[in-house]
Amino acid sequence: MAESQARIETLSKSNFETWKLQMEAVLIKNDRFKYLSEVEPPPEPKEAYDSWKIEDRKTKADLILCIQPSELKLVKNCLTAKDMWEKLESTYQSKGPARKANLLKSLLQLKMETGSDVRDHIRKCFHFIDKLHGLDIVIDEDLTSLILLYSLPANFEAFRVAIESRDELPKLDTLRIKIIDEWQSRTDQSLSKDGWSLCSELRKSIPKSTFQSYNETERNR
Repeated sequence: MAESQARIETLSKSNFETWKLQMEAVLIKNDRFKYLSEVEPPPEPKEAYDSWKIEDRKTKADLILCIQPSELKLVKNCLTAKDMWEKLESTYQSKGPARKANLLKSLLQLKMETGSDVRDHIRKCFHFIDKLHGLDIVIDEDLTSLILLYSLPANFEAFRVAIESRDELPKLDTLRIKIIDEWQSRTDQSLSKDGWSLCSELRKSIPKSTFQSYNETERNR
């Protein structure tokens, strides 16, 4: 993380758009992007809450280290990374055509990598949609569904075709659940196959004489 931060020009009054793009890239790379939009969870279960707080503090620290000292007064009272991010956006965010174009481009170019977590991917997708909505650009539900479907990797092709072949697209919340269920099913199957492969490899690595000796021992009992 320190190496990535060293390449980012610290935030000032004049470079927010560039800084934000780079900061988002760093946080995505380090699996902390979600803390820019996640609301603080309930205190129970404690283990999950404590884990979230630790990661949120790390995300806040990442942001603070990439902000010029003269600008830190803006975020000194922010309790979470989400609070800090929203404060910076409300202070520096441009609402002009360039900002709208960049957000729309980011949304349309968003592609999920094969093997990555689809829940994080969906979260990123709706992050851009929410930002566009805040700039008075509303993407209707069917178009949002199609954007989401076509952002999935190639191994979701059959799933995508099955959804598109219906008379009507499912509601967005329903589609989101179906995508997550499909991904979870594939993940479970992959883990199961890996487990069987491991057992097979272990069996091959054990000399046949071991099984023969075991069988002879059992017969002699």
